[in-house]
Amino acid sequence: MERVWELEVAASQEEVWAFHSSAEALEALTPPGRKLTPLTDDLEVRDGALHVMGFKLFGIIPQKWKARISDVRPPHGFVDTAEQSPFKAWRHHHEFIALPNGGTLIRDTVTYIPPGGPFAGLVNKLFVSKDLDALWAFRHQATKKALDSKLGKP
Repeated sequence: MERVWELEVAASQEEVWAFHSSAEALEALTPPGRKLTPLTDDLEVRDGALHVMGFKLFGIIPQKWKARISDVRPPHGFVDTAEQSPFKAWRHHHEFIALPNGGTLIRDTVTYIPPGGPFAGLVNKLFVSKDLDALWAFRHQATKKALDSKLGKP
C-alpha cells in the first residue's frame, strides 16, 4: 500500500530540513497519546543511522520501532525504512521541495504492508488507513506550528 500526504509551508527548504532532521522534531511530530521513547542516543539523520524507539501499541503492549536512515540528501529529504515495527514492511520517504514563492512543499510518501497476514487489507481499511490520516493531520499541524514559531509568526 502507498499513501502520500503533502503540506505547503512558508519556511525555506533549509529551514524545513533543519527542523525535520532534528531530534526535536521527533517529539513535536508525535501525538501526545503516542509517546515515543528513544532507545538510542544517536538520532542524527545520516545514511546508515539506526533509530530505535520504544512505544506502546494500543497504549499497553510494549514495542520497538527500528528505522534505518538512507538516501539522505540535505536539504531535499531522506528515507526511513523500518527494520522492526508492527508493520510487515514500512518505508517513509520525506521530501522537501523548494517552491517558487520561497516556501517548501513537504511530501511524505509511505509504502507499507499492514499487519494481519491474509486480512491485511481489511486491517488497513478498518484501522491503519484512518490512523495514518489522523497521525499526518497532527504532524502537519505540529509542523506548521513549529516552523511558524521559528520564523516569528503568530
